[in-house]
Amino acid sequence: MSRALTTDNLTSMGVFASYTGQDDWNATTSKLNFMYNQQVSRANNSSPWTYTPVKYWPNTTTDKLSFFAYAPYVDESAAGGSNPSFQGNTVAGFPKLTYTVPTTEADQIDLLASVPLMNRTYETTSGVSFLLKHALTKVSVYIKSGDNVVGKKVTAFSITSAKSGTLTYHAPDAGNADDSGTGWTYSTPAETETFPAAAATATPGFAVPDTKAAEKKLLSTFFLLRGEGSTFSITYTAPGKLSTGATITQTISLAGQPLPSLDQWTQGAFITYTIGIEKKQITVTAATQPTWTDSGKETVTGSYTITYATGPADSGWSNGGTGTVDGQPVTTHTVSRWGGSAEWEEGTDESVDGEVW
Repeated sequence: MSRALTTDNLTSMGVFASYTGQDDWNATTSKLNFMYNQQVSRANNSSPWTYTPVKYWPNTTTDKLSFFAYAPYVDESAAGGSNPSFQGNTVAGFPKLTYTVPTTEADQIDLLASVPLMNRTYETTSGVSFLLKHALTKVSVYIKSGDNVVGKKVTAFSITSAKSGTLTYHAPDAGNADDSGTGWTYSTPAETETFPAAAATATPGFAVPDTKAAEKKLLSTFFLLRGEGSTFSITYTAPGKLSTGATITQTISLAGQPLPSLDQWTQGAFITYTIGIEKKQITVTAATQPTWTDSGKETVTGSYTITYATGPADSGWSNGGTGTVDGQPVTTHTVSRWGGSAEWEEGTDESVDGEVW
């Protein structure tokens, strides 16, 4: 089953609605008194949407209803509570959905929220049709080799980011095409969670491509909240030789490392990170994707090179992250490679600020 929702695989949604009589919706006093988390579902993409009990438009054809929806539907009465959770139907104001990102990668799925339909009447509305938009940021992580050393493996990878947030609906600005009618807020200070990549911890680890020219490989896909303050951690192994000629395997662990282009983590965005792994450094290149289906040309938005050393001469040579090599502490250092010096993927079309490179 796809973890991203589309018009083809969406089979359920939850609907909230408010009846305000002859008055427009009032954010201070109006309540969700017409529908509250009403399940609307269909068997498949060729089946009609149905729900029960059926609701009808008010007898006075100029009375007003406002509608809000999200997907997929969750049952708030389920044991252990629901995710997202809701504020209750006796609370006045726009609907609020509090969402907690599941820790397990496979449990993270898409969350959709509709553009609110405000102050609709029977006279002016032939039917209720929702425009549902992605409310989270899709983040995919790819691994490629930055050198021609054979036998490197990723044995752990995780992103630390916002744990939960509250999505609040609002009346969309008709003059702003980018206003989806929803927005996230977070607790202060923000609570974070670490989200591990399942493929990295599977035995015997995630194999890094053998050569620099080889295609990148998908490691993981997360569905996350805001990017602000997000970091990543990675552990990988690389073969080597001692001066005696003996073969060894080094284990490099880098924790709390920065990710480029965190400002691109907006509602509905699809961000990819390509991590180029070398024995002595890693390069993290960020790109935005035009669609959630990996189609079209991506736009590179930033790139960091992270190196490490056991005793750098410059005392300021650090970015705040930590690291070890075979258990011995090292200092990490991040350099932004943005500004024309980033290393572009070979054999693909990529663009920088709309220009193809």
